[in-house]
Amino acid sequence: MNKIIVSVIIPCFNHGKFIDDAVNSVLNQTCQDFEIIIINDGSTDDFTVSKLMYFDKPKTRVIHTANRGLAAARNEGIKASSGRYLQFLDADDVISEDKFTIQIRQLEKGSKYSLSYSDYLPATETDLTIAVPGRYLNPRFYSEQYLKELISAWEKGLSIPVHCFLFSTALFKENNIWFDETLVNHEDWDCWMKIFSLHPEVYYTDQKLATYRIHDNAMCADRHAMKRGHLQALNKQRRMFKNNKTLYFLILKKIIWVKYIQEIELNIGSIIRSLNKQTKS
Repeated sequence: MNKIIVSVIIPCFNHGKFIDDAVNSVLNQTCQDFEIIIINDGSTDDFTVSKLMYFDKPKTRVIHTANRGLAAARNEGIKASSGRYLQFLDADDVISEDKFTIQIRQLEKGSKYSLSYSDYLPATETDLTIAVPGRYLNPRFYSEQYLKELISAWEKGLSIPVHCFLFSTALFKENNIWFDETLVNHEDWDCWMKIFSLHPEVYYTDQKLATYRIHDNAMCADRHAMKRGHLQALNKQRRMFKNNKTLYFLILKKIIWVKYIQEIELNIGSIIRSLNKQTKS
């Protein structure tokens, strides 16, 4: 049995401004049996580098790598982990102090191939208690048809930030599952498709155990880059499921939505939010 219960993997690229919040949200957990693995993804600012030197302590270690992106940094963390469960946490986000306690209690009821996920709060950059209007999508599956919902509903009515999950490490290490380092984004969705293809036991807790910090200049604000990455991931999965007619055609439908419809829906949503603000003022 592993001595460590939870391995927390925190990729960090020039996020010294926020890393204290992320690490402290782990250090304050009611379950204290964890290790923190920070992957310095080739940070280029002196402030972040000096911050990460401070965090190199017995319960927290820092692995320095060249800048290769989120997927590669998470993979380095998986390789270095020794815990029974994996918690992914981006350097600018935080988790609730009782997240491990609540989700471990769920996972201990299941098999070694299991995962737990929670609700989340999309918060402003400067105040993690204030929700950002229009940035919340329901994280909960409506059925046990997980792959179908991941394909059809992702970014339409469904979104699960990476730190909502707590995974059995066996899902990754015993099935050779990694984040795809060739994808420009949507590497998390691609990974969830591989995970849910294994038919794990799935648990949900209807509590906001994760807080997702929204930046105005974040990559997700670059619609063209996100669209390109989403299509790249969808086309990869289309090839993976070419022998499954149901999922194959769902992916084709989703490709059409991403190519031609998503942008229109996003623009309409922006117009409606702008009109609502004008009405309120």
